[in-house]
Amino acid sequence: MEERVMKRSWWFPMAEKFGTELLVLDDGFQHMRLLRDLDLITFDGNFGLGNGHVLPRGPLRESLSALEDVQAFLVLDGPMNEEEIRTLRKFAPGASWFAARRIMKRVRSLKDGVVESAESLSGRQVGLVAGLANPGNFRRCVEQLGVEVVAERYFPDHHPYREKDLAGLESQASLWLTTEKDAVKILPEWQASKCLRAVDLELEVSDAVEFLDWLLIRLRVNYLG
Repeated sequence: MEERVMKRSWWFPMAEKFGTELLVLDDGFQHMRLLRDLDLITFDGNFGLGNGHVLPRGPLRESLSALEDVQAFLVLDGPMNEEEIRTLRKFAPGASWFAARRIMKRVRSLKDGVVESAESLSGRQVGLVAGLANPGNFRRCVEQLGVEVVAERYFPDHHPYREKDLAGLESQASLWLTTEKDAVKILPEWQASKCLRAVDLELEVSDAVEFLDWLLIRLRVNYLG
């Protein structure tokens, strides 16, 4: 075990310091120097493969030919269309397939931290503020609660917020929603009222027991094999 951790610690020195045995990475697939044990590729079921091209011409981080050794696909808020599924099976015929959906559970006031159930928003008019690569996903999740989106203020992905970015929100809607990803970059003192709330999204995996069993087996095989 120690030898295996050491082999990977060149990329993440802190792994050796804390005795880390498992690293879960977001966007690690395109890190070519990284010695990965398991690749789980996620696709948005509504967006799919986009135009099928890699950045900057399209949305893909790697060409489809890089999927040859992928162990599994996880489709979010799907399903994908049949043509795209056939394309992915051609490049990764041995990959397993799983599905999941994003669910709004709670909303938290960025002003005072008060938490409410997501269902309490049903029937209300809201504005959306976010810095995301694909804000349409955020809107779809919110609309599933039966809210009416009456205003939107979007910024580029990973936007570094400033106080002026939130100016005038209340003149467009009395209640605004943002993501946890955005909320950590917004200071409470920037808001004169409690109009902005962060949405707590959870990932619900279909056949969760089957997925967990598969994941544990793959990790054991790769780690011990």
